[in-house]
Amino acid sequence: MSWLRTFLSAVLMLAVSTAAMATEEDEREGGILGTGILGTITALGSIYVNGQHIRFAPEFEVTDGVTVSTAAQLLPGHTVAVVAAPDGAGWQASYIRQITPLVGPVQSISDGQFDVLGTTIQAEPKLIAGLGQGDMVAISGLWQEGQVIASRIDRVANDSPARIEGSVFDVTPGQPLTIGGTEITGLWPTHIQDGHVVRVVGSANETGIQVQSLETGVFAATPQVILSEGYFSVPTVSGLYTLLGSDLLSYTDQPGMIDPVVRQLVCSRDGQMYPVQIDDSTLPSDMSACFAPPTQ
Repeated sequence: MSWLRTFLSAVLMLAVSTAAMATEEDEREGGILGTGILGTITALGSIYVNGQHIRFAPEFEVTDGVTVSTAAQLLPGHTVAVVAAPDGAGWQASYIRQITPLVGPVQSISDGQFDVLGTTIQAEPKLIAGLGQGDMVAISGLWQEGQVIASRIDRVANDSPARIEGSVFDVTPGQPLTIGGTEITGLWPTHIQDGHVVRVVGSANETGIQVQSLETGVFAATPQVILSEGYFSVPTVSGLYTLLGSDLLSYTDQPGMIDPVVRQLVCSRDGQMYPVQIDDSTLPSDMSACFAPPTQ
């Protein structure tokens, strides 16, 4: 996907030149200059995410590592958020965070799926093989319509804290947050809005997770250009939808056009989402939308 790297580099250069003219206040509020890559690791050497080759120093630290502490320990199937800069034919990472949608005990197992913290995990049989009720697991993967499509399952220590990370909806002041089938209790933040990504660490209970700490956002600071993998949420009554787990929000007046079942590759610039259309030859069928703001 060298075309995609070239495209992202071009958009980043545009963003940098634009940001150079911004005021100091705009720069503080606009996030860091860099390209974000959010998705599933598909190959090593160093790592490939969304078709992008990302390099890093041997002992590069991974933020929020649940099953890893350095980037060299990352494996195919792990999900990550990366900030990187162009480096030859690939990218050089300046930030890597492990994205772990769920960590908790296996509650029940059936054919092709199981539950963790009240949320259903869909997984290939080879990933589920050997799992038993009560096993403590860390789930890598993507959210889709209230469940997680697992790309990797790692066993973790029984005394590991429970975790959940994902997009929240139906936020009601004074009521527990929910992500998928997981109820988040013990804290009712007032600054969370529909579509925001929250990351909770706590203890597992019968209905979900009891909060010990809660953070928001995917990146430490939001890159101006992000290439993200995921599934769209079902639009709300107001037309709000997001690429689940990404913190990218948009609105539509044609909710039937938003497909929550098909995995998406989305480019965003300054928070605006543009699906990347790829034909059978893996070449872009229309990349123009990412180079310019949407037509009013």
